[in-house]
Amino acid sequence: MVRRYSINAKNLNLDLIHEAAQRIRMGGIIILPTDTAYGLTGNPTDPIAVQRIISVKKRTSKPGMPLLVKNLAQAHTLVKLSKTAQDLATQFWPGALTLIAPSLHSFPPGILGPQNSLAIRVPDHPVTLAVIQATGFAIIGTSANTSDTPSPRTADAAEANIGQHVDFILDAGSTQHTADSTIVDCTRSPPEIIREGAIPATRLQSWFSLKDLD
Repeated sequence: MVRRYSINAKNLNLDLIHEAAQRIRMGGIIILPTDTAYGLTGNPTDPIAVQRIISVKKRTSKPGMPLLVKNLAQAHTLVKLSKTAQDLATQFWPGALTLIAPSLHSFPPGILGPQNSLAIRVPDHPVTLAVIQATGFAIIGTSANTSDTPSPRTADAAEANIGQHVDFILDAGSTQHTADSTIVDCTRSPPEIIREGAIPATRLQSWFSLKDLD
């Protein structure tokens, strides 16, 4: 059986945080909480870990997986952020906003989106942020479910869906939000919302001209 542990987001068990980080550094894939959904994570520079995640999620043609970072400074080391993207990050990070921007680095197949773009976010969850800090690098932040099922808001839901395929699970209770992150494509001018989620489009209207949502 997969090792699963409960963790108090307000009083972190650092032993569990460091074990999660160590498993990621060693090429493992784990389930951990974020503010929007339970995430499936691993090392984005490890081709084996990336392919394991793609296989677990049963992804086919959908390109790219988001990365989770600890702060805006770390984001700047990974992507080229426009002035508008920086303003959005300053206003909404940490939080339920994913930005797509040009990547400054190459990654194994499955991480980057079209035209070498990279999705990136600072999650508003102490467990996730502590794991990123302990790991020492950005981590994959895709939802912990197969692609044909809803994003899980509890560890129970994540484990029931893909738990048998992962190495470790951290359970911090239900997520703060009941929707996924809002995704804004900042490779376009003006930026475009490509998924409306926990942050409503109306909250972003003062930052750029919105195009029609799909």
